[in-house]
Amino acid sequence: MASNSPVAKESMFAETEGKNGVENMISRVASSNATVKSQQRGEPDLTISEKVSILRNIFDISPGSFLMRFGNYLVEDDLKNFDHLNEDYEIAFQLKELSETFDTKKKKIGVRNRRFQCLQRLMKDSDYFSEEKMRKRSPLLYEQYIGQYLSEEEKFERDKAEKGHELSLSELLMGRQEKQMDEWLLEYERDQEDGMEEESDSDSDGLKGEVESGSPLKGCPTEQEKMMLHEEFLSVMQDRFMRGEEQEFDYGTVDANTEFDDLKIRERDEEERYFDSED
Repeated sequence: MASNSPVAKESMFAETEGKNGVENMISRVASSNATVKSQQRGEPDLTISEKVSILRNIFDISPGSFLMRFGNYLVEDDLKNFDHLNEDYEIAFQLKELSETFDTKKKKIGVRNRRFQCLQRLMKDSDYFSEEKMRKRSPLLYEQYIGQYLSEEEKFERDKAEKGHELSLSELLMGRQEKQMDEWLLEYERDQEDGMEEESDSDSDGLKGEVESGSPLKGCPTEQEKMMLHEEFLSVMQDRFMRGEEQEFDYGTVDANTEFDDLKIRERDEEERYFDSED
């Protein structure tokens, strides 16, 4: 009858859950590209079931060796399978190292997610990713993807559209000064880029209609190709933002700001913290 007591049931459940956790961990490692056993050339590859058997044996005999060899293939939940071995110094040290690695990865993922949420807001609620603003931030990229294919008339219409009205004499003069500044910045960026690029003797012939980053189409592009260039320019600028390369943007207002966390993820994390505090 004792086996039906709540304490006994809880103990049996924990034991079963622990075994399942170990089996899931071993199956995951076996399905990865981890080298489970050294093999001679010509030997047939190990099957998943053979890998599982070898991994289970390593885990049972030497959990520390298992951690050292396959720690990079584990997920955070797998560390629970070693909690009962925390008194072993080497295992405790490896668990600490892996925990810090997972924390770093989570922080990087968190930063990337927050920047993505911020990017979505900027796309929707501001002109940060408008052609005008992107041109101001990166005149060289703009020239490569868009500017070099514009006629003088198109450039004039672009400038007029950005002002929102017919240009007055003073605005034309101011526009000339801005143009000179943009041209100076463009030349500066070109010099910087030329200094960083290595000379290459190989010439690549791109297929018509395909656009590679930093390699716009030669000649006069069609309207469809111009649209592709616009999309590519926007994509490059978005990538720059995600990588933290917009020098004038204050990433500190985003990277550590929980307001940019995905609502569902935030609710899940808060729920997990609540239940952790209950334990």
